[in-house]
Amino acid sequence: MHNCGLAVDFFNLSDDGKRALWTESEKWTRVAAIAKSLGFVWGGDFELFRDFPHLGMSGGLSTRDLQKGWRPYLISRVASAISENEAERKNG
Repeated sequence: MHNCGLAVDFFNLSDDGKRALWTESEKWTRVAAIAKSLGFVWGGDFELFRDFPHLGMSGGLSTRDLQKGWRPYLISRVASAISENEAERKNG
């Protein structure tokens, strides 16, 4: 999925922002929960190889579909998530 522009890898920073943290921690699951709420698949949920830094969004297409040149139609959930958060803040 990386080759098709449909995946990213990320890392967490230490509290002082000076070091990358690669050890399994609550920070990974927190980022993953946010990403999954936006439609991403998290590599930490993979069964054969838990790939904590991986986030992907294939739009339901398989690797084979992507290799054939098919591309998903993806709709951003970020704008609606931001709007929902702003509404929650205003309504207290």
